[in-house]
Amino acid sequence: MSTRSRVVKALTRGSAALLAVALFTSACGSDGGSGGEPAEPIAGRPTPTDQKPDEKVKIAMIGFANNPYWVSVKAGADYADRVLTDRNGEVDWIVAGDNIDVQTVSSAIRAADAQGYKGIGFFIAGEGNCADIKTLSAKGLKMGAYNTLFDCVGESGGTINYAQEQYKAGQLAAQEMIKAAGGKAGKVGIIVSQFTAPGSEQRRKGFVDGLQGSNLTLVGEGVEAKDSASNTFAAAQNYLQSNPDLVGIYATAGGPFGAAQAVAAANKQDTVKVIGYDITTENIDAIKNGSMYGVIGQDAFGQGYNVAVELFNAAVTGQAPAQVTQEATAPFVTKDNLAEHDPATLPLGTPGAS
Repeated sequence: MSTRSRVVKALTRGSAALLAVALFTSACGSDGGSGGEPAEPIAGRPTPTDQKPDEKVKIAMIGFANNPYWVSVKAGADYADRVLTDRNGEVDWIVAGDNIDVQTVSSAIRAADAQGYKGIGFFIAGEGNCADIKTLSAKGLKMGAYNTLFDCVGESGGTINYAQEQYKAGQLAAQEMIKAAGGKAGKVGIIVSQFTAPGSEQRRKGFVDGLQGSNLTLVGEGVEAKDSASNTFAAAQNYLQSNPDLVGIYATAGGPFGAAQAVAAANKQDTVKVIGYDITTENIDAIKNGSMYGVIGQDAFGQGYNVAVELFNAAVTGQAPAQVTQEATAPFVTKDNLAEHDPATLPLGTPGAS
């Protein structure tokens, strides 16, 4: 069996195991919350209201399960459930399926509304989801979006939109890629989730614009991998085989460690720098072994925790946070500053460690 076949099979098994775990835990969560002992609020994050409702206030957090990013988001939602349990609150994690688009998210939102949730947080797949925010906010539900910032969330009556500013993150990735190349001229390949995914596309455009005037040139406009580590591996391998002057690979969404695996398999860690997103176990391991140069965090834990707590507060008090649009911290993490951001060595939920 070739190295490529072994790595792709391993990545595929890992993705399947992640999906199975997420589906199982979401099923458990929909029957009375994620469980666990009550927990204290996390410093540096939204503080739950002291006002305790007479009846249980249930918050739905809607996500997916196709890459390790979701593990951190779910961890945030689950921890919020533990924090709110003594306050007569409950947070349920709901997996919407495996196809991330506006219609799928909208269907999950409407299903949560039918189940009587007082607040609904969801991965926003596009501006089309703001129609649901407008409709349900008018009914009194508290609505929160995460992962991508859209002006329409606030304009439609949403309570919170918490996410990385992704175009700016793409520009940061370009700056770091230029530095990683050390002034050397060469080509860079881009691997995206899909061109119709707003957040991934913002990151791609920011990166493209950020490379202007540098010695680095792009290999086309990018290729889709649909958040799959195995697809990302294959795309990275194609870049490596077709471009002898390749100096970098930029992955805008899920599964960037697949690109790192391809670089390691080609033994080109020293000459081809991989930059991706999310401070996950897989990506941190790749940084430690040198196959990935760096990643940009987006506070995935906070996208679950912060949104759930803010929705609970708004549902109980009737008061929204001071700002609907809230930009998540987005540190650039390499071997040099890993100790400040490694979730394996820091308390769960530490800002800057997801």
